[in-house]
Amino acid sequence: MYSDQFGVSVLNIRLGAVLPGDVPVLRRHYPGYLSHADCVQFVQKRIDAPDDLMFDTLGAMSDNNYRWRDICHTKEAIGFVPTGSAEDHEIEDKGGIHQVSETPTPPGKHAPS
Repeated sequence: MYSDQFGVSVLNIRLGAVLPGDVPVLRRHYPGYLSHADCVQFVQKRIDAPDDLMFDTLGAMSDNNYRWRDICHTKEAIGFVPTGSAEDHEIEDKGGIHQVSETPTPPGKHAPS
């Protein structure tokens, strides 16, 4: 490994959905939502990680009820404790978890006006 050979810490990050406006607007955003504040906290904790943490992959998501990635290891490794949650935001979306915000326009076609 690069970190072993050269003594350089390599910490990979896997971020959840960091959204414009910091608000989930679709039901499918709920599981992977990562608030802006939680993202900043995660990056800072990653920068301040212990010197002996030479290689790892750390994931970050807010404290969502239906989070699809376990972040227990990240909490233990760098002390990341999310404070935001997708459930703090109400959405008007009545669609299922797999719905999209609009119908995509096929390549070479013009969107209806």
